[in-house]
Amino acid sequence: MMNRREETDAFFSGEESESRPGEDRIEQQLTEKKVQYEKTQAPPEADAFILAGMTQAKGQLRKHQRIWRIRWSLIAACSLVAGLLFTIRLSPAFAAYVSDIPGMEPIVNLVQAKKGLERAAKHGLAQEIGAFAEADNVSFTIDRVIGDQRRMLLLYTIRHREPGHVVRLEGIDITDDKGNQIPLSYSLSSGSFKPVSHAQEAIEIYPTDESLPLPDHLVVKATIYVDALPMDTPISVTVPIDKSRYADLKEKIYPVNQTITVDGQKLTVSQVAVYPTQAEVTVRFAPENTKHIFGFDNLRLVDEKGQTFAFWGNGIPSHKNGEFEVIYHLESNYFDTPQQLYLKASGIQALDKDKLVVVIDAKNKVLLKAPDDRLSLEALRQNDDVVGMDYHLRVDEQDFHKYGSHISELTDDLGNRYEFVQGTSTPSETETIQRYGVLFKRTEPARKGTPSTYKFTLNYYPTRLKGDLSIPIEIK
Repeated sequence: MMNRREETDAFFSGEESESRPGEDRIEQQLTEKKVQYEKTQAPPEADAFILAGMTQAKGQLRKHQRIWRIRWSLIAACSLVAGLLFTIRLSPAFAAYVSDIPGMEPIVNLVQAKKGLERAAKHGLAQEIGAFAEADNVSFTIDRVIGDQRRMLLLYTIRHREPGHVVRLEGIDITDDKGNQIPLSYSLSSGSFKPVSHAQEAIEIYPTDESLPLPDHLVVKATIYVDALPMDTPISVTVPIDKSRYADLKEKIYPVNQTITVDGQKLTVSQVAVYPTQAEVTVRFAPENTKHIFGFDNLRLVDEKGQTFAFWGNGIPSHKNGEFEVIYHLESNYFDTPQQLYLKASGIQALDKDKLVVVIDAKNKVLLKAPDDRLSLEALRQNDDVVGMDYHLRVDEQDFHKYGSHISELTDDLGNRYEFVQGTSTPSETETIQRYGVLFKRTEPARKGTPSTYKFTLNYYPTRLKGDLSIPIEIK
């Protein structure tokens, strides 16, 4: 019989075992959730919810730092129908590591299925912070920080002094202690739908300019909602960063420089850089390729023991470096000493470049151009400068539990641009259809009028090259 730690390691490494109670439990939870989803009925006031959500969003314009929420709780029926809250289920696994370090329980509860951060915490990269601020009976505390120069997790608590209120972090702004913006991306793991007067969640931040290290102090300004309404002013806390904890932990660089051809498409794996909290795989795609490569199925590092280090399941999986190069983020094996290492992927997601653009007839609310007949438009709504869209996607069995962000920006034939605000993905009553809803807000300057067409470029589509990826990495 395996303990919980061994069971979790076996699950993520793909190892077989005679008894897999953790996997059975996960499968049972997924089945129960699916049944609950299917029994959920749309409230009669669904249209009012939709219109209210669109109207509210008119006053919300996201800043350049994109927010991606990963919400694992069951979504209320009105949210399912309105299609205005974005839920991406990137993995069916809900396993969490159990740490044996005294006092680490709060960290363990939030560092779920994140090998890099868990190991970083065990090697002294977790900092006790306790930075606190309060306004209108609501407190915001940064409890701890785990991280290094490439990835950092801010563990926070929001608390309302009075019971019976729902509190939720909706957005942040991060500067140095002089008010200067810091070049970084971030993701929020937040948003309980239960009536809780306090919430403990995490913010992941990723510096985007290696030449500009993080300052010694971060000022985190939090936009907090109480009972679905924003507080009058954000709450700010100052977070000291003890960079000496990771200053001597230099990255490990594995040069690869291997070019392979899969289904007629060329790609070059340049290098693998390993930091204490994450590994970064640099891949360049040949400009002459006839297909656009979206990414990889289960891209991972595998050592000689069969241990796998893949993307941790939420947060930011990759970032672009120019037009043809992408850097993929994987879990870190920094504190291991592998004898052999392989870069593997089970599939390569790609689509013909001439099929990337989708065009919508705004008047008749139908698709004028789409990659194939698997994509169908179900509803289109415009309320002044806010556009909402519902669509269905028919997928193969292997993709039914894989939800992706297909659209990040919309344009119309009047020359307007619409930024992504929120969205949702939900299962359907059939095993082949995924339901999506997306919400956009028109940016300034706005060109008024009634558009004839909308257009967007696909960020992802579930079609693949014929072949996979397996490259040995030389360890010196």
